[in-house]
Amino acid sequence: MSAPHGTARSETSPVTAAEFAACLAAFSPSKSLAVAFSGGPDSLALLILAAQWARRRKGVSLHAFTVDHGLRAASAAEAKQAAALARRLGVPHRTLRWEGIKPASGIQAAARDARYQLLRDACQEVDAGDLLVAHHLEDQAETFLLRLARGSGVDGLAAMPPARRLAEGGSPVRLLRPLLGISQSRLAATIAKSGLVPILDPSNEDDRFDRVRARKALALLAPLGLDAARLARTAGQMARAREALEAEAAALLSTHAVLSPFGHVEMERGPLIAAPPETGLRALAVLIRIVGGADYAPRLDALEAVYAAISEGTLGRGRTLGGVKLALKGHIVLATRETAAAKRAPSFVLKTGEEGLWDGRFHIRIRKAPRGTLLEVHALGEEGLAALRMSDVVLPAVPAAILQTLPGLWREGALVGAPHLGTLGCGVVAAVSLRRMAWLEPSKAPENAEKKGNEPGAGTW
Repeated sequence: MSAPHGTARSETSPVTAAEFAACLAAFSPSKSLAVAFSGGPDSLALLILAAQWARRRKGVSLHAFTVDHGLRAASAAEAKQAAALARRLGVPHRTLRWEGIKPASGIQAAARDARYQLLRDACQEVDAGDLLVAHHLEDQAETFLLRLARGSGVDGLAAMPPARRLAEGGSPVRLLRPLLGISQSRLAATIAKSGLVPILDPSNEDDRFDRVRARKALALLAPLGLDAARLARTAGQMARAREALEAEAAALLSTHAVLSPFGHVEMERGPLIAAPPETGLRALAVLIRIVGGADYAPRLDALEAVYAAISEGTLGRGRTLGGVKLALKGHIVLATRETAAAKRAPSFVLKTGEEGLWDGRFHIRIRKAPRGTLLEVHALGEEGLAALRMSDVVLPAVPAAILQTLPGLWREGALVGAPHLGTLGCGVVAAVSLRRMAWLEPSKAPENAEKKGNEPGAGTW
């Protein structure tokens, strides 16, 4: 999907209701939506427009969620201000707090991850199928510049997609960016027309942050014709190129790779290394993301090194990248989950009727369990596999190292069963399916496509 663009209007004119409706219509939005609302100028403009849009449509509900990271002394007061702004617009509001110990390093990345997890969970609690965020034209241009400075390829220079999946499973959530084609000055005019006053964050003017420096660089580049609109258009062209490359990689995988219901992949080496390098690298990245349950591809230099080893036949006993072990078995490239990585996957507890995504790879649903039973989900490991063998469970002809990376259901430290392999007669019935990942198909596929062909045994792309 290409980024929605506003109609040709003065860069100082407010965004009209019709323009915003057209931007949202491009996504076929759900009946229940939420806005990520900091109270800052951009998100305030978005909430003004979204509230106006929702009021004119029967059966549509809108929520505003503010994340308080607790990293600045003023954050709690700002969250209260945001709540007051939402009330003035007639939008139900909730503040989401990042609780617990904060990491000593990588705080920005951790805060971003926590923010999206909180927002995703809040959306699922109110059955909101779409989360709207306020990224605009200049944000897209700044993202393009920052990624250009880091030496990004086609994927990075495609910048921010208009839509992406934020959560899957029983309550899917999409992240939508309806303002990507609209300038910040027009959003400011929208706020001025409303008479509301946004919350100003002083960090948005702090030159220590790369994005602030990129914003100032844009002003210097504009006289050369490299303004925000031009850079955003280039990002859109890169997105179309990425879609074409994704389609090529998907076709290669569909023809020459097999995805096991146990989460590992076997692929013919010949077609992988005979493909154009960009296609081969992209296909290898897909394998690693699927088997490792990751949302992002590994670093390009590391990916290129493994691809070269596959091409030259020098993988030896195998290499590990992104929590995935890659090895050559004759003419087959075998990609399996690293045992240690599976053991590190966070565990969680389920009861009857609940579902969870474990290790980024498997959706697990407890269909039946004794009343009050709480089942912890974590890797089988050697202990779980030994328990299954002692219980005379017939195991498939699959290497033990692969079986150990499958999810197990545990109660008070004892194995109750493994959804892939069987239970130990404790009245527990569980279902398991492979996570559907958007990159298995060209990115132009509908964001709300149903899950198909991914049940155990399907082995399809």
